[in-house]
Amino acid sequence: MSTLPAMDSAIVERGASDSSGATTPYYMNGVPVTEKIVKGDPPSADQEPAPRDTAPSGRTVHGVKWFLICAALLIIAFLYGLDATIAADIQGPVVRDFGRVDLLAWVGAGFPLGSAAVQLLNGKLYGNFDMKWIYIGGIVVFEVGSAICGAAPNMDTLIAGRVLAGAGGSAIYIGELNYFTLLTDPTERGLYISLIGLSWSVGAVIGPVVGGAFAESSATWRWAFYINLVIGAVTAPIYLFYLPSLRFAPDRPSVRERLARIDFLGLFLIGATWVLFTLTFTTAGGQWPWSDGRTITLLVVFAVVLVSSVAQQSFSILTTSAARAFPADVLLKSRTQILLFVATACAQTALFVTTYFIPVYFQFVHSDDAVRAAVRLLPYIAVTASLSVLAGHLLSRVRYYMPLYLASGVLLTVGASLLTFYLGDPATPEGTIYAATVVLALGTGLVATVGYTVASLTVVAGDVGDAITLQNVSQLGSTVICLVVAGQVFQSEALRNLNGVLAGMGFGEQEIRDAVAGSQSALFKELAGDLRAAAIGAIVRAMQRAFVLVIVGGGVMILTAAGMKREALMFGEVVAGL
Repeated sequence: MSTLPAMDSAIVERGASDSSGATTPYYMNGVPVTEKIVKGDPPSADQEPAPRDTAPSGRTVHGVKWFLICAALLIIAFLYGLDATIAADIQGPVVRDFGRVDLLAWVGAGFPLGSAAVQLLNGKLYGNFDMKWIYIGGIVVFEVGSAICGAAPNMDTLIAGRVLAGAGGSAIYIGELNYFTLLTDPTERGLYISLIGLSWSVGAVIGPVVGGAFAESSATWRWAFYINLVIGAVTAPIYLFYLPSLRFAPDRPSVRERLARIDFLGLFLIGATWVLFTLTFTTAGGQWPWSDGRTITLLVVFAVVLVSSVAQQSFSILTTSAARAFPADVLLKSRTQILLFVATACAQTALFVTTYFIPVYFQFVHSDDAVRAAVRLLPYIAVTASLSVLAGHLLSRVRYYMPLYLASGVLLTVGASLLTFYLGDPATPEGTIYAATVVLALGTGLVATVGYTVASLTVVAGDVGDAITLQNVSQLGSTVICLVVAGQVFQSEALRNLNGVLAGMGFGEQEIRDAVAGSQSALFKELAGDLRAAAIGAIVRAMQRAFVLVIVGGGVMILTAAGMKREALMFGEVVAGL
């Protein structure tokens, strides 16, 4: 088995075995470290790869040093998750400071966009250079982006900081997966990797609460970003002095040779595709009409770059099949990986649409401030976070992953349908909304983190890194897509509905756009009685349309679960399906 695909993956196995079963070491602080990989018979051409089997070799870092490394890595994973959603409940104060409601969608979408655009590049860098300094570099970029956000004098600068922080966050997340994969014993590896997912998930679901708390305090929304600098400074000594250097090339190839292994053209085209998608669908219909020449130009350029990216990866243009930026071989040769890719995207859609829109609903309907609106998410937060922990334990007991995804799909569909129905009536009791979000949380939490485990256990050893990369692409990419699409639907529908309600009342187009950004706008302060109720109804009907995306995601999850194999997972093997 060639070691190159593993080296080019976001996660690299602890040593790679050749065809004889021997091991090739990875290098920690210049010392070779090996882990025996016990291989079975190679899969036939018409079979999906059997999972890997590993024999434990023992962890190389212990005691206080290991505790400090784990604590620091998990804290930064928490910050990465926190920043993914912290903008959900600061949008009103940001618009009051900067205006430019037409750019508001970028405040939320900019962070996952930065992550999605460079995640494959970060994976390649980890596979070819010293992991320690790539990881520290990612933290520096993340902190610089956070500082720019906190000090931003205008909306454009804030968005630039969000994109930069997202790019650094991607390097952080992939680096942590790498470190826990390489430094842990195979028998404990699943636990530590699940802790990364848990830390990220907890950060993501409490992000709106933290953001809202800062926004309503004397510290202002800017400290929602400055807090990253404080925590980063506290944990920095651990990264600098305790985090080991890891490399994978025993012959220490030159920088030129390592750079030659990277598909820069593919990485550029894939990154450009994400940027153009976000730019096109956040400006179309809002900042510019769909019929505007600028919108049409963006659509054409996006389509051209997308087709070029697919063609370049399909035909390995200016690269090799093994070095291609996107691990299409692993995805396309495995039905399981395709279905897991789609299912993860569905779960992310439910998580982010709910997290972003429920606080907005309570701000409009119940006139909540940012903190109280975010606190309304606590039922969803508590259930999602708790169940994401229990789901990993449950999977290890029942071993069959297909039922988890099927149950998740049913719960997402039911919860989103209930929420969509009741959101349309501002008189709906708060408890009913809470109950619907809890049903959604059950569906989200069941599969929030298990995708990484299932993906890594259903491929051969050399493809584990690529399988995890695919989960990263699905997770980050779907976040960008769902935020852009849901934001586009909400903005367009809300503007149309409000224009209908307020026609002939003397309000300008910009005033109506500002009203969509928050219930504390000048326009809403002028409204009273039946007219205010009608305006709120116009807003919540737009939210209904946004939650249709979650209903669709739940339905797709059911279909993907129906297509999954009835197989039971074990460490090192898959029991024959039913």
